Amino acid sequence: MKRPEPMLYLIAAATVAVLSFAYLLPIYVMLMTALKTPAEITQRTYLLPGASAQLENFATAWRLIRPAMANSAFIALAVTGAALLFGSMGGYFLSRSRSLIARALFLLIGIALYLPYQVILIPLVQVMARTGLALTHAGLILSYLVLNMPLASVLMGTFFLSIPRELEEAAALDGASRLQTFARVVVPLSLPAYASTALIVFTQVWNEFLLALTLATPRTTTIQIKLAEIKGSYVALYNLQMAAALITALVPLVLFLLTGRLFVRGLLAGALRG
Repeated sequence: MKRPEPMLYLIAAATVAVLSFAYLLPIYVMLMTALKTPAEITQRTYLLPGASAQLENFATAWRLIRPAMANSAFIALAVTGAALLFGSMGGYFLSRSRSLIARALFLLIGIALYLPYQVILIPLVQVMARTGLALTHAGLILSYLVLNMPLASVLMGTFFLSIPRELEEAAALDGASRLQTFARVVVPLSLPAYASTALIVFTQVWNEFLLALTLATPRTTTIQIKLAEIKGSYVALYNLQMAAALITALVPLVLFLLTGRLFVRGLLAGALRG
C-alpha cells in the first residue's frame, strides 16, 4: 500500500489530537470535580486538582445511585434482549420478503426513525395509563421497546441484506425449515450486527431521561433521573453528582470496549455489501 504523504499524516494526527482533547477535557473536569470538597469547587479552579483526593465521594455516590443503577440495568437489558429477538425476526422478514408492501414498510420504518420520539410521548403515556402499566417496570420496558424495536429491525435488516441468499437456499435444499435456517445459518453470521444493535439500544435506554421522568416512580427511578436529584435542592453537591456521573458512564463505556470490533463490523456491513 502507498504510504500517506507527510503533510496529510500531520493534518490527520492534528485533527485526531484536537478532537481527542475536546472530548476528554469535560471528562477530566468531571474527575477533578468529583475528587474535591464543596468548598474547593466554589473556588472555580476546575482544571486544578484539590488539596487531597476525596475518594469517599465515589463511595457516597455509589450508595445513592445503587438502586437506580439496578433499575436502569434491569430495564435496559430487558429492552435490549426483546429488541434483538423481535427486531431481528422483523428485520429478517423485511430484508427477505420480495413483496412491495414489505419494501414500502422497510422504507417507512427507516423514515420514521428520524422523527423525534417526543411526538408520541403523550399518546404513549395515555396507553400506559389505560392499560395499568404506567409507573411500573413493565410499562417502562414496553415503552422503550416500542421506541427502539423499529431501530433494531432496520439495523438488523440492513445487515441481513449483506448475507448471500445462496447460503439459505443451500440450507433449504438440505431440508432445513425457514426457522432452522434463520437460527443455524443467519444468526451465527450476524453476530456483529447483534452486537452493534445491542450496544446502540442499550445506550439509548440507559441515557434516556424524558420518558423515564414521565413514567418513573421512586420505586422505578432510573439512573438519569437520580443523577438530576443528587445535586440537591438547596446546596449544589456537584462533587457527588460528578462522581455519580462517572460511575454511570462506565457501564456503556465498558460494553463498548468489550464489543468495539463487532460494533464497527456491524455498522460497516451494509456499506460494504455487494
